[in-house]
Amino acid sequence: MANDKNNVEVVQETFLVLTEDFLKYGASIHDLRSIIATMDNIKINNNNNSNNAYYIYFKRAFIILLLSTIYALLVKYSYIDNVRKNFYEARCFVPSNYFIWEFTRPISNCDYCRNVDKPIILSNVTKEEFKLYAYSSQPIIIKNAASHWSASKVFSVDFFRNLYEKTEGAYESIEEECQFLHFESDFSSLREVFAMSEERAMNQGNEDPWYIGWKNCHPQILDAMKQFYDVPKFFPDDAEISHTNYIFMGYNQGANMHLDYISRLMWQGQILGNKIWIVAPTPECDNICKQFNFSVDTGDIILLDTRIWYHSTYIENGNFSLTVTSEYGTNGYFVNYYLPTVF
Repeated sequence: MANDKNNVEVVQETFLVLTEDFLKYGASIHDLRSIIATMDNIKINNNNNSNNAYYIYFKRAFIILLLSTIYALLVKYSYIDNVRKNFYEARCFVPSNYFIWEFTRPISNCDYCRNVDKPIILSNVTKEEFKLYAYSSQPIIIKNAASHWSASKVFSVDFFRNLYEKTEGAYESIEEECQFLHFESDFSSLREVFAMSEERAMNQGNEDPWYIGWKNCHPQILDAMKQFYDVPKFFPDDAEISHTNYIFMGYNQGANMHLDYISRLMWQGQILGNKIWIVAPTPECDNICKQFNFSVDTGDIILLDTRIWYHSTYIENGNFSLTVTSEYGTNGYFVNYYLPTVF
């Protein structure tokens, strides 16, 4: 047993070294996950948990080694002059640590997704009724729970542009403390987003569609926003509510398939438009659980444990989607199980 544990630790350490080299040459988390999934058909004769963990860590390290070698050869012996330039200048969709977290996370036991192929749908739920579902790992949609928010009449690109322009230190708070997510758009900051043309903001003409998100941690910004939406009243009394929030807005492609490395469960209010969610189990559970899709409509609130469900989103028919997102739950609820243990 001790030997197996040491083997796993050696593979983890080896993986971390390989990851640093691999990140120099770029690859998407979607590509990595697809490759991992194809290897899950390999069977392990010994069902010992330690051996399974050793195998999966070895598999991840092997994939990183293989891909980093391929990319290194492409760069070193490139027949295309700009390959090196493209690799080094490409913006990261997620921080470098994401790849390390992803490939060193604990292995899922698959109980969270077994026999789950759709979200739980609730309507007009009370705090007492919600207790049964409060910390469920199954995706939950509460219909029309945000339909009374005045945010649907106020929040827009113009609203946030004006709010950030007039609030001292608002842009700096994102750059220094919070986070900006450009996803597949060509924006590098929130300043650039709010400097775009009106045609592009409205997704008109031949302008490129866009979808972005950012975390708010500036007190004045948060106070201004919270005038127009409420934290769901059905949350249990023991739930810890994050003081920060995220805004996600735009058209077409949303977030690529990924996990979130956060402390609590996630809730999101669909303020404008609708959004299609694709959720999938972790690769080691592909033979037991299944991927499925569902729609979240205007006024709905979705609750999802994004720490254990891979998830991506997209918006249909070129419509505009705007959501507010935050965390809730008990800080430490399964955190040791879901969050990386390497660091």
